[in-house]
Amino acid sequence: MKQLFFFLFLWNWAIYAQDFSLVKEKTANYPKLITVENLAKRIATDFDSKDQQVKAAFYWLTHNIRYDLNGYYNPKQKRISFRYRNEQERQEKLQAIKDEIVNETLLTRKALCEGYAQTLAKVFSILQIENEVIKGYVRNSSNDISNPRKNSNHAWNAVKLNNKWIYIDATWAAGIVNNGRWQPLFNKYYYNFSKANNFKTHYPESTLWQLKIGRMNKDDFYNQPIYKSNFLQSNLQLISPKKGVLDGNTPIKIRIKNLQPNQTVFLGYSGYRYAVKPDSVSTENNITTIVTTPPENSKQAFLIIDKEVMIELLIQ
Repeated sequence: MKQLFFFLFLWNWAIYAQDFSLVKEKTANYPKLITVENLAKRIATDFDSKDQQVKAAFYWLTHNIRYDLNGYYNPKQKRISFRYRNEQERQEKLQAIKDEIVNETLLTRKALCEGYAQTLAKVFSILQIENEVIKGYVRNSSNDISNPRKNSNHAWNAVKLNNKWIYIDATWAAGIVNNGRWQPLFNKYYYNFSKANNFKTHYPESTLWQLKIGRMNKDDFYNQPIYKSNFLQSNLQLISPKKGVLDGNTPIKIRIKNLQPNQTVFLGYSGYRYAVKPDSVSTENNITTIVTTPPENSKQAFLIIDKEVMIELLIQ
């Protein structure tokens, strides 16, 4: 059912591109095939400020590197091991492995999340911009609710600009999976995505990075509803439910703050082709209560506002 709604995100392209007009214009003429050193050199030549350099690298990468969906579904079991005599040699060999990932990303023009993250990190380092690759956990759909992974499943970047860390996810910004195929679709939300909303989508494996963002444990992260980027970049707030698993034997009640009277609300359900209107919608003190009765045997619910999927929930 979720895939039926992906087309609703397409219209956002024009809006997302606006803030990147300057870097779009200058990076449009960059070669499609380029080394990381030459990419960093072009960016340094064209952009004076560190802010614009970071944005340029992010924009170029998200528009020129495709997500390796085949590599995701058919991962190569490759165990990397090496010997070292001291910490310096260890770091050198680790960097060589990362450089190999970067070179392969730029040569094949496709990557998994590690390729996106390590390539950005290499460009930033050449430009002498402080940065780190963050390993951690992300949730993509309601199937992930209350289903914590034992091992991290994603990588993204932290970059220090103007003495402040910002968070960047080039993988999620580059496109989406639509009907089993990867589709380029730039999403600016994942450039400097909100620290306040960070734990709604990303959870660092490192305790240090967790503490930089806030306070939440891994189980609470996985027990949340799934928040879509359209919702997170709006002024809407989910008041309830705070848990992503709902009882399908009783009517579902969803409370949203800042929903406007002219906004349309529908519910989609797994196993059903068409979205339906809620049983009732009422507003008091700027909080709208949406009541809906889930169909029998449906396991997933999708809150749709103005034709966009905003929240995903699991029904048990």
